[in-house]
Amino acid sequence: MGYSTDFVGNLTITPSLNEAEIEYLAAFSASRRCERPGGPYVVPGNPRAETSESFPGDSYNEPAQGQPQLWCAWTTCWEGDCLAWSGTEKSYAMEQWLRYLIAHFLKPSGRAAGHPGFEDFTFDHRVDGMVVGCRRDTKELFALSVHNNRVRKRILNKGNRAWAGYPDLPYETEIDRWAAPVRRRRRDPADNVVALPAR
Repeated sequence: MGYSTDFVGNLTITPSLNEAEIEYLAAFSASRRCERPGGPYVVPGNPRAETSESFPGDSYNEPAQGQPQLWCAWTTCWEGDCLAWSGTEKSYAMEQWLRYLIAHFLKPSGRAAGHPGFEDFTFDHRVDGMVVGCRRDTKELFALSVHNNRVRKRILNKGNRAWAGYPDLPYETEIDRWAAPVRRRRRDPADNVVALPAR
């Protein structure tokens, strides 16, 4: 069943990402982060066209080595100068994913440096800022703060497990009302999807 979390805020990236970094991180976020031939950095040319049939065994349901979850809900924004929550329902492991993105793709001496497909990455970025999350089930309120690529999670209000069965708060209902048409459009198979070359 799971739970949803709402996030507000963004994290500044200095210097801004270049075109290759923006395109790759968008494809990374849009694709299922499962075990793939070629390793954990591979992104498909068309993430929305993938099905479980093209994966051996249960690899479609196994996170790629070193990756915390099957979906990364961080995405780049504006001109590649910040990271923000993608708005995806049931976004988990946000702290762990943030650490992963910084360690592998953004900071100096990122772990992806030297791997094929990352020749245009600069690995010279600094991430700073704060994003605040509120869990829908317990109403736990927490902050993910980043200073010079160091991620820290701080609980602002621990919430209450007894609230898990309560109806949504008014702002949660309003978010869902506005998000519903967007979710329907995203699931529409007739959507035009731009295919990127697989990396």
